[in-house]
Amino acid sequence: MSSQKLSRMECSKEVRRVLNQNRVDLTHCQYVVSGRDIRMTGWLYKTDGSDFSGQQIESLVADFQRRLSGFTVCGDMENWNFSSEHISKVGRHEEEEEDEVVAEKDESQERYKVS
Repeated sequence: MSSQKLSRMECSKEVRRVLNQNRVDLTHCQYVVSGRDIRMTGWLYKTDGSDFSGQQIESLVADFQRRLSGFTVCGDMENWNFSSEHISKVGRHEEEEEDEVVAEKDESQERYKVS
């Protein structure tokens, strides 16, 4: 994008364009453009439901910096934290299941049976 001052709507449109080009599932990811900051929250997954790799996140950040020069990018996602300085994988997908421990009280022996 040119170095002219962009309106907030134009910046949001560029952010959406970058996210779509990188196949980000926007049903789980929210973004806000405020001043010269791009903030992302939610879950970061591809449109096919697969996860991103660290290298793909680097590419996403580079695309933001290329399209919106001078903007800072901050992703405080449930499964990724990233900016232009760091990328770290965290959390799990909201639909992934945890191994559950079910405890039932065994009335006859006054203790809990774990299955």
